[in-house]
Amino acid sequence: MSESNPDSPGPSGTDDRKRLSEKLRRWLPHLPSRKAVWATLRVVLVRSAILFGGFLVILLLLTAGAAWYTSRPQFCRSCHNMEPYYQSWQESSHKDVSCIECHFAPGLGGKVRGKLLGLVQLAKYVTASEGPRPAAEIPDASCLRSGCHETRLLSGKVDYHGIPFDHTSHLEGARRWGTLRCTSCHNQIVQGSQHMTVTKSTCFLCHFKGQEFNAGFGTCTRCHAIPKEKFDLGGNITFDHQSVLDRRISCHNCHRDLIRGEGEVPQERCGVCHNRQDDLKRIDDHEFMHKTHVTDHKVDCLDCHLTIEHSLDQEKMAHAASDCKSCHPDHHHEQVQMLLGTGAKTVPGAAGGMLAGRVECRTCHRDELMDSTFGTVKKGSAAICSMCHEAFSTEELHTYQTQLTASSSEIESAISRVRAALGSASLGAKRAAEVPAELDVLQDDLDFLRAGNGIHNIHYANTLARQLAKNLSELCGELNVAAPEVELPEILERPR
Repeated sequence: MSESNPDSPGPSGTDDRKRLSEKLRRWLPHLPSRKAVWATLRVVLVRSAILFGGFLVILLLLTAGAAWYTSRPQFCRSCHNMEPYYQSWQESSHKDVSCIECHFAPGLGGKVRGKLLGLVQLAKYVTASEGPRPAAEIPDASCLRSGCHETRLLSGKVDYHGIPFDHTSHLEGARRWGTLRCTSCHNQIVQGSQHMTVTKSTCFLCHFKGQEFNAGFGTCTRCHAIPKEKFDLGGNITFDHQSVLDRRISCHNCHRDLIRGEGEVPQERCGVCHNRQDDLKRIDDHEFMHKTHVTDHKVDCLDCHLTIEHSLDQEKMAHAASDCKSCHPDHHHEQVQMLLGTGAKTVPGAAGGMLAGRVECRTCHRDELMDSTFGTVKKGSAAICSMCHEAFSTEELHTYQTQLTASSSEIESAISRVRAALGSASLGAKRAAEVPAELDVLQDDLDFLRAGNGIHNIHYANTLARQLAKNLSELCGELNVAAPEVELPEILERPR
């Protein structure tokens, strides 16, 4: 029997084709049409878009919420080292201004950059790799943006503690070694300062550093008007600055003590930020240093410079006398005490005169003379007195000094007469012990009067001389000794 070939036409092959055709006819009605396929695909795509859109909305809401939350000033204090800055901000005039309004540059780019830097700072905080003092720079554009201080450069002079100040001249063009920024003057010093305030010490450093007194940027009249009111110097004597102005007398004659310090930069301060020796190669290039630290980056002036003080020196006389102490240790103690109106035992203290006028040693002691003991010394003279005093006052001062010197000699003689009379005087035991002690006090005050030179404080010296003569006259009357005959000078008074 021969084998059948399934591929060959015959009864068997025909049956297979028939069965396949029947199966296809049964399946085809269940297959979707092209239209149905696209409809299904659209449903899938729409549902996927809705899910993805919802995810994006949620993500955007979370991002916006995070951006809003992290932009609040309260978030800034999350880092403990920001707490002092937050507290000073709360007490400042900017307490209603959000931190990012100043610390982010205007525009979308500034906000994006600020947020990225904030993330870096947050990462450093979380990983404990941040420094103890956060660093931030505020661009001038933030300060001068619309709604803030955009008219500041056009506002002209403003009053700053009685001093006329112009922002335009400080912010436009180079000042000394570089271009200033808003934050060059408005800075943040945590101790004792509100956020973004101007510290006077910054002004003093720029205006007085490397300047002669009353010259250049430190010229007095740049900030101060010549006082119009008269000042009471004691003893019915008043002083007005107009007479000094008329004589063209420099302010430093009386006020040189108002500026103290040189504003130098100790190299040790550089090591706080720089630990590579190459960073210090251009330390003497002032223009480069100020451009880098002041114009390009916000570094507080006082982070590098020592403070220059500009105020009344409460220890003026002590500091003035110390200039001479290297060669004359405390040789001028009595003169300083006389100037201060202290030192006498028989009269109360009485400050006034030249001390009230802020006059100190170097104001009057200018004439250089040769001394056999000390070499070159500086003396006062009538010519120097006449620079500030009118001619009639200079003559009165000369008469006063002559009379005071003569009265001192007579008081000295009377003290000697009383001492000589003590041996034969009939005094009780108690009184015999008291009189020598009283004479010692009178002698000490007389020595002080002579050494202190009454010209340093004529009112105090005059009062002391009169009291010595009075006390000594009472002792002379008690011991039947001739009282001192003195012609004490009258109290000098400027004609009204």
